[in-house]
Amino acid sequence: MKLHKHFYIAMAILAFSAIMGELYFRWLIGVGAGEVVPLERPLSTIPKNVSGWTGIESKMKADVLMKVGSTDYVRRTYYQGKKTLQFYVVYFGGVRGTAPHHPDVCMPGGGWHNIQSDVVSWQVSGFGEAKLRVHQDVFEHKNLHKRLVVWWEYVHGRNVASRTLQRLLWALPPAFGGQRGSVLQVQISMDYEGDQTTVLEDIRSFTEGVGPYIEAVLPETNGSDTQTKTKAE
Repeated sequence: MKLHKHFYIAMAILAFSAIMGELYFRWLIGVGAGEVVPLERPLSTIPKNVSGWTGIESKMKADVLMKVGSTDYVRRTYYQGKKTLQFYVVYFGGVRGTAPHHPDVCMPGGGWHNIQSDVVSWQVSGFGEAKLRVHQDVFEHKNLHKRLVVWWEYVHGRNVASRTLQRLLWALPPAFGGQRGSVLQVQISMDYEGDQTTVLEDIRSFTEGVGPYIEAVLPETNGSDTQTKTKAE
């Protein structure tokens, strides 16, 4: 039986796709594993006293830290009188394709579900004239308590709000727009009942205070983004 030429074309396409997939996988694991983009300074240098808030360290358990696989992180609970604020910064500076989870991936495991998501522009001290694009996610617990989570990411030193673009930039090879891999995610959250106006003001105030210290730890980049430091020529 004589096979139609379309069969051979289809087989050639499948073979090419398999080869390219294998090559990309080897690049992702092999080349990416050797790329280490250091922070300008450790995340632990972010102070424990910020705008009237006092922070206490909260370390991850060893097994959790191993699963996260981050290069560096800091997780603290900040207090101001009776107010409580959660602060979490995590950095991935090595293997391509490895990046922090978004809050709406992690929080459902603790009984929280997302009831509102917005992306807004904030003017944050320490990042120059450009506005910071941040996510404002509201989660509700089964006991009806709510949590406002404000978070943002830097992918290759760029403040990127699009979740799809965040992951795409992180995984792509250099020929398609990828760069030396690095992702830094900042999360600031507070629990509340009723109206969120007060907690949003508190988070904005804290963000203003901590902004310059976050800017100080960002890795140097040769990019032109106005919210990242650039190496002197």
